[in-house]
Amino acid sequence: MTAPHRDLRLMQRQAGELDARLAVARHTAYSADQLVTAVVTGQGKLVDLRIDDRARYGSHAQKLGLGIVEAVRNARNAASASSLPQLNALFGKEPPPPVAEEHEKLPPVPAREERRSEPQDDENFEELDFLTDEEPGSGGGRW
Repeated sequence: MTAPHRDLRLMQRQAGELDARLAVARHTAYSADQLVTAVVTGQGKLVDLRIDDRARYGSHAQKLGLGIVEAVRNARNAASASSLPQLNALFGKEPPPPVAEEHEKLPPVPAREERRSEPQDDENFEELDFLTDEEPGSGGGRW
């Protein structure tokens, strides 16, 4: 076996080991109000989502979606920050410059626009299957 093949096999083995470690690693994060908890693997896959009853039945129920997105994003950012040095070491790359902590905050929700009197481009989505990956022309009926 030639040296490049050995190096490739070694890298593949190391990548498989890293992938296995990332699959079992867990990263937990919360929404800013601490009412939503998300847990992701080191690969960024969501494995647990907990919503405090105060978020579902309290006065801030309309902000629940934002809290969920925020908690999942925070957990994935933690997973990425943890796994990036390991990935860089495996592939021999320099780490990227640190990201500012401002990314943790969600942008403000824009105010709703008033309904216009002119008709919008309304589409009928009743027969569309949003859960398939098939292309529109393949009979999947996506678009």
